[in-house]
Amino acid sequence: MTTRSDTGRSALRRFFWDDWPHRLTLLLSGLILLQFTLWFGKEDGLWLPETVRIVQLTLLVVCVLEHVQKLHWLLRGLLQFVLILAINVEVLENYGIVDTMPLGSFFSSRLFLNLYELTPYLWFALGAWAAYHFMIWWVEAKWRIYSLLVISVLVLCIRDSFSSVYLWPQVAVIVGCGLFLIILSHFAQLRRRDPAAWRHLADYPASIALPVVGLVSLTVLIGAMMPEVGPALTDPYTAWRSLRGEPMNFATGKGVTVPPSEAMDTSSGYSRSDAALGGGFQFDYTPVMEVETTQRAYWRGETRSLYTGRGWDESESERRNARNPVRADNVLASDPRLPSGNMKTVEVTQKVTLLTEQRYPVLFGAYSIQKVTGINNLKNGFEPLQWSATQGELRFSERQPYPKTYEVVSQVPVVDEAALRALPAGTPAGADEFLMLPANLPERVRRLAAEITADATNPYDKAKKLEQYLQTTFPYTNKPDLTKGRSRDFVDRFLFEIKEGYCDYYSSAMAVMARSVGLPARWVKGYSSGSTPVDQYELMGLIPGQAMMDPNASGTYTVRNSDAHSWVEIYFSGYGWVPFEPTAGFAMPRASLPEIPAVEPAEAPAVEPAAAEPAAEEEEGHGLVIAGSLAVLAALAGFLAWKLQVVELWRERARRRRASLLKQKVIVECERMLRIFRRSGYVREEHETLREAVARWTRQSRWMRMDVETVLLLFEKAKYGKAEITEDDYKTATMLIDKLRSQM
Repeated sequence: MTTRSDTGRSALRRFFWDDWPHRLTLLLSGLILLQFTLWFGKEDGLWLPETVRIVQLTLLVVCVLEHVQKLHWLLRGLLQFVLILAINVEVLENYGIVDTMPLGSFFSSRLFLNLYELTPYLWFALGAWAAYHFMIWWVEAKWRIYSLLVISVLVLCIRDSFSSVYLWPQVAVIVGCGLFLIILSHFAQLRRRDPAAWRHLADYPASIALPVVGLVSLTVLIGAMMPEVGPALTDPYTAWRSLRGEPMNFATGKGVTVPPSEAMDTSSGYSRSDAALGGGFQFDYTPVMEVETTQRAYWRGETRSLYTGRGWDESESERRNARNPVRADNVLASDPRLPSGNMKTVEVTQKVTLLTEQRYPVLFGAYSIQKVTGINNLKNGFEPLQWSATQGELRFSERQPYPKTYEVVSQVPVVDEAALRALPAGTPAGADEFLMLPANLPERVRRLAAEITADATNPYDKAKKLEQYLQTTFPYTNKPDLTKGRSRDFVDRFLFEIKEGYCDYYSSAMAVMARSVGLPARWVKGYSSGSTPVDQYELMGLIPGQAMMDPNASGTYTVRNSDAHSWVEIYFSGYGWVPFEPTAGFAMPRASLPEIPAVEPAEAPAVEPAAAEPAAEEEEGHGLVIAGSLAVLAALAGFLAWKLQVVELWRERARRRRASLLKQKVIVECERMLRIFRRSGYVREEHETLREAVARWTRQSRWMRMDVETVLLLFEKAKYGKAEITEDDYKTATMLIDKLRSQM
C-alpha cells in the first residue's frame, strides 16, 4: 500500500530528476550570464549598483520559474514579467530612486506612469530576461557552445589585460560551465541515437553524475595542491607591452578594483603621483645623482599630509600655503605654526650632481635644508626656486631646466631621546591637519595601533613601538601578493591581508596608525642614502665589514632609482619633526653632536736640580749611543716583521677579536654563506644589495626561501639594527647556513 509520504517523496524526486539535463542547462546558462553582470558591475561608470542588482535578481527569477516545466510557457512568461516588475519596484524603492508604488497603482490609470518611472531599469531587466531565453536556445548545439566559450573568454581576457579590472574568476567559471554544457550536449546526442541507454541513464543519473563530478573535483584539487611554477613562455600580449616599454597590469580579483598605480608592475624610481599606492615594481639600478656630503643622510624630497584610503595627496592648506623666493645664502624660514627651537642640529653640507636628464619638482637634500649656496656652480640663477616652510620642501619650477648640480646646507636634527620621552601627552597646537584620517578607515587599524602602544607612557615611545612593530612583523618584498587583498583601504589591506610590501606600505601604515593614537604625522618621500665605493667593496667581501667604518660617514654617495624611498616624520611639541624608519631591512642615519675633547689641566714644569756641566755632556753622549742602538733594533724588528708577515698575522688576530662580538659573528657567518652560494652558482652582482640578491635567488629556487630570508633578517639586524644580537640569533644563523650548505 502506497502512503501519502511515499507519494510526496516520489513527486519530489520526479521534480528534480525528470529531464535533469535541461535543468542543468538552465543553471549553467544562468551562471554564464551572471559572470557578465559581475564584469559590468566592476566597470566604473558602466552600470549603476541598482542596475546590477535588478539584472541579477531577474536572472534568478527566470532560472527558478523555468524549472517548473508543467506550467504552460505563456503562464510562466506572465509570472516572470510580474515578478520582474516587483523586483524593479522593490530595488528602486530601497535605493531611493522612485517613490513608493502600491500594488493597486498598477491596476489604475497610473500603470503607464509607473512603467515610465521604472525606465530605463525595466529595459535592462527585460533585456536580461530575453538574453536568458536566448542563451538556453543557443547552448543546445555543440558548435554554438564552442563559439560561446571562445568569444566570451577572448573578450574577458582582453578586457582584463587592457584594464585594472580583474576578470580571471569570471573566465574560470565560464570555462567550467562551458565544459559541463559540452558534456550535456553529448548526453543529448546519446538520447537521440540510443533511447534505451538514455532511459536507463535518465532513471539513474547518479551513475554518471557522480563519476563526472568526482573526476572534475579531483582534477581541481590536484591543481590547487600543485606547487606554483612560473610560466615557461611569455604570452604575446605581455611580450608586446614589454617591447614597447609599457608596464603590465595586476589586480586582486577578490572584490576590490585596484587603482592603476597599484595594478602596475613598474620600475623603481621617484614617484610623481602618490594618490594611489601599492602594487609591485622591478628594481631599476640606473644612477640618478651623486651626493658629496659631510654626513650620510636620507635625501628628502616631498611630503604629503592628506591620506585618502588609497594613497597620499596635498591637503587644501598645503596647496594654499605661501612659497617664498630663495636668495643665495639666505637662511630659509621654518614653519611658524610648529616651533622646533628646542631641537639641537648638526650642519651638513651637500653637493648634488645629477646623472640623468629626468626632471623633479624639488631639490633633494638632508632634512631640513637651511640655505642654498649654489646652482650649476654659480651663486645666482635662483629664480626657479621657492621655499615651502610648512612642508620643508625646496620647490623647483618645472618650466625651467633642472640644474645639473647644486649645493645646499642642511640642519639635521639630533634626536635627544631622553628629552623627547619627557614631553607630556597631548595634541600640539597647530597640528590638527596631521591627525586627520578618512571617516571610513576600518576600526581594526585603530585597535591595532592602540594595542601596540598600550604600554607606552609618552608620545616618543608610542612612535618607537609602532616603528619597531612594522619593522619586525612584516617581510619586505618588491612584489607583494595582491591576490590576498580584499579591503578598499590601502593600510588596512597591508596590515591584515597582504602582510608584506615595500616602503610605501610600511610608511603609510605607520603614519596612519600614529595619527590614530594622537601623534601628528606626515608621509615623506625621497631617496635613501645610496652607496659609496667603500660600501661596494664591503658587499663584495673585499674589506672586513662595518666594524671598520662609520655608518654615517662623509663621502660621495651614488643614488640610484632603486634607492627611491618613503618614510615618516612625527611632530613633537617644541622639537619639530623627527623622522622614523618603519621599513624592514632599512636603517635611517642618525646625526650626533661632535664630541668635544676634554681639556686636561696643564702640569707645572718640573724643576730639575742643577748639575755639573761635564756630567751633562757625558749624559748627552750616552743618549746618542742609545738612540742609535734603538734605531738599529727598530730597523731589524721591522725587517723581521715584514719577513714573518707579523702585520698580516696581527690583522688576522684583530679580525678574530672583532668577530668575537656576536654582531660580527653573524656578519662573518653571512660572508661564509656568500662564499658557499658563490661556489654553487648563486653569485651576487656588484650592483646588488644582499636583499636584492636573496630575492633573485629565491625566485630561482623557492626551496631555500624561508631559511635564506631568516639569515638575511639576522644579517640586517646585526649590520644595521640597534638591537642586540643574542647567542640564540648567532646559533640560528650558523645552523641555517650549515643546513643550506648541506642542501646545495
